[in-house]
Amino acid sequence: MLSIMIIDDEDLIRRGLEKIVSKLSEEYVVVGSFSNGFEASQELNRLTPDVVITDIKMPYMDGLQFIEELRHRLPDTRCLILSGYNDFDYARTAMQYGVKDYLIKPVDKEELIANLSQIHEDLKAAKQEKEKEQLLSKKAQMSDLLLREQLLRKLLGGEGREAKEGNAGMSAEGATPAAFEQSYAVLTVRASNQAMKEQILDWGRTMASQGIDSVAMEAQIVALIVPSEKEEELGKRAHGTALRLMNDLQFAAKGKFVAGISGGYIGSGTAASAYQEALALSYAGIYKREAFGFVTAKEGANVSVEPAFFTALMEGDFTHALERLDAEGIGAAVQRMFVEIERVRPPYAELVQFMANLLYTAVQKVDGLLDELVKLTPPGVGVYQSVADFFNLTELKERILHLLELSLYRLASLRKEGNRVIETVKQLIQQDYDKDLELTELSEKVFLNPSYLSTLFKQEMGQTITQYVLQLRMMKAKELLKKRLDLKVYEVGEQVGYPDSIYFNKVFKKMVGITPKEYRNL
Repeated sequence: MLSIMIIDDEDLIRRGLEKIVSKLSEEYVVVGSFSNGFEASQELNRLTPDVVITDIKMPYMDGLQFIEELRHRLPDTRCLILSGYNDFDYARTAMQYGVKDYLIKPVDKEELIANLSQIHEDLKAAKQEKEKEQLLSKKAQMSDLLLREQLLRKLLGGEGREAKEGNAGMSAEGATPAAFEQSYAVLTVRASNQAMKEQILDWGRTMASQGIDSVAMEAQIVALIVPSEKEEELGKRAHGTALRLMNDLQFAAKGKFVAGISGGYIGSGTAASAYQEALALSYAGIYKREAFGFVTAKEGANVSVEPAFFTALMEGDFTHALERLDAEGIGAAVQRMFVEIERVRPPYAELVQFMANLLYTAVQKVDGLLDELVKLTPPGVGVYQSVADFFNLTELKERILHLLELSLYRLASLRKEGNRVIETVKQLIQQDYDKDLELTELSEKVFLNPSYLSTLFKQEMGQTITQYVLQLRMMKAKELLKKRLDLKVYEVGEQVGYPDSIYFNKVFKKMVGITPKEYRNL
């Protein structure tokens, strides 16, 4: 698209040009038409034309004065001047301003087309070249930024020696950041999600002009290096940076964050220590309730607690509720557990380990719980690792409650349903215990897979279906042997499903310890 402004004090010529230009091509658009340079100059910044077709001789502000004004305000805009045969001196002056294109009045349509077409091609080429230069410049800047962030990441991660060796061929701009040559503090900012991390990193990059370096670290963490020429002002500047971060992002934040602010350090060799201190402080922020906050070196990191503290948390109500599959009881026990955790405030790492142990204990005590927990865990994440990624204590509590309560509700529901199924199967067996019962036939009557029915029966009854049938037959046989003396022993065997008397005697002795005849004579 080529936007065109037309300036001529002769209405007939100006309107004629408007009409011609509008019909030349869909890509040519007349964005403004004026009778003198002064009027046109008032609209330059709003219209920003690509091309100005202007007469030279006009009242108020002639073409030359306008061209001079245009060169100051829109230097990339091309001019096509209109001149008469007697205006060559004016045209020569215009060329001194860089004007290359001109038309002699009266304007020839073909000549106008040729000029505009050439200008259009020139502007396209210039635009492409400019975009290419901008892209190359941007790539160079990104390359420098990536190299700088890579170096920072190594220094903060404790790879100082490798960083220096890898830096040997870098330019002065890629050298160890100047921030480490004076007093500095590290702000380690933990974000609640990836979008928040990116937002913090973008904010950090805007602070580069103030000497603050920023780099994305592991997980949802961004490190900011805040220098100060005066050591005594370092704390104030670090706090001010944290407060500005909170103030700038709080109304448009894409999540939550908490920053740990290290004490003062000097030299790149101390970068890893400064980062680790700030990282520990940021994790101490798991006990903060607000969406944005920071923890200082003065507040300190959380102190390790005795293992006995965690052991006591899992005893009593929690264990009993697990054994009863009591989801509400588990919820109440976990709530009380977190009250104690918030009171004592163990370190993040110890809390993560305890939560993994908590889930492991629950899985060991409750059959089938692991399968339900797996269903509630994101793909690719282990059940016990799923509790390691949380922003604050409230989030961790909600996650643990969600995992345990929902799993136990589902498990209790499955067991209740399983109990109903097993009761039906038992009734079917009791009705036909004297017949040869097939597992497939039983499973079809309760609409279950044979293998699943067998597993479910064993889970609920503690014995297989075959063992249950055998036990029931022996119980009925003993009852008949004592109460139906009119029946012979082999007839008793037939009535309980053993038409072969020898086999009946063998099975009975194995189960009861004596023969059917000996049992009757007791």
